[in-house]
Amino acid sequence: MRDESLFYRPASTLLTTIRAYTGGPTPSRSDDPAIRFHPGGVTYHQTYRRLPAVELSWPRIRAVAVLPGPIAGREALCVYPLNEPPEPEVQIEELFTGTGRGLGMRFEALFGTRYSVHLHHVRGPSLIKLARHLPAWTSGRVRLTTERPS
Repeated sequence: MRDESLFYRPASTLLTTIRAYTGGPTPSRSDDPAIRFHPGGVTYHQTYRRLPAVELSWPRIRAVAVLPGPIAGREALCVYPLNEPPEPEVQIEELFTGTGRGLGMRFEALFGTRYSVHLHHVRGPSLIKLARHLPAWTSGRVRLTTERPS
């Protein structure tokens, strides 16, 4: 268990696409955010396979939470570093694209961290599995919670 990594990356199933056409959530895009949890910490891809990934070691992380999203019934998986890095320079045209740094700013406003993924846009292991791994990887310091840290 200690050497395993858990990767939540953009992926849509045929059923997700059909639901989107019938009023459900939009399917994921290949450049949506992705997040990998591993024994050394977290790798966050703000734009999967496009922008450089951010590496956060476990000593730099204070919490991992599943929070309700802005639309009822949808959730986000969020990572809270001890200290948020400075705000990135975001071009005005990036603010409204729904990807990359603009989406990171939206996540910051919604969840208090830009290191987030919408769970309905990613595929990966169960959250139960993540909840089992976090204490093992962090010597019990970080656990999966449903509350935003203060």
